[in-house]
Amino acid sequence: MKSTILNLGINNIKSIKSACEKICDTTVVSSSNEFIDSDLIVLPGNGSFSKGMQEIRLRGFDKIINHFFSRKKKIIGICLGLQVMMHESEESVGTSGLGLVDGVVSKIKDNSLKLPLLGWYDVKFKENIFESRSYFFNNNYSVNLKENNLLYGKLNNLSAFIKKDNFYGFQFHPEKSGKYGIELLKKTIYF
Repeated sequence: MKSTILNLGINNIKSIKSACEKICDTTVVSSSNEFIDSDLIVLPGNGSFSKGMQEIRLRGFDKIINHFFSRKKKIIGICLGLQVMMHESEESVGTSGLGLVDGVVSKIKDNSLKLPLLGWYDVKFKENIFESRSYFFNNNYSVNLKENNLLYGKLNNLSAFIKKDNFYGFQFHPEKSGKYGIELLKKTIYF
């Protein structure tokens, strides 16, 4: 299994690279020109929706992501990497996302959670596809899906893990969630 991490230049590549290297052969690319071939792509992310989309388009990653999605090759999106798959975000009005998942990104409005959502929170998975545990979050925004059947993991009423066809999206950071996060990432890679 070979994974390729798409480096947007705004994310922490070190932790996701280290996590993926424990699981499979891993390459990091900073532009579509460097991309050769891969079994799966990983789109990590920290930063704003608009900056993320700007870098994705500037680096030609939108073409790679669309190619993988249409060919049913595995894509893993983490945090911002999940959010940019939606149509749009309240954070960056007027900036279009990739629109590969029918949904929007909204500011978290759950009064039981303090923003920024930073730290360890319990994620409950449906259908026991993964073990429910605490994972590391760092965000103010969450995805709202048009199709609830895509939602496989939740923190309270927030989307924490989604799956659509060959796309797997984490709102939390499995690569920063200790051994259970690495196990979850491995299960997702080989799902």
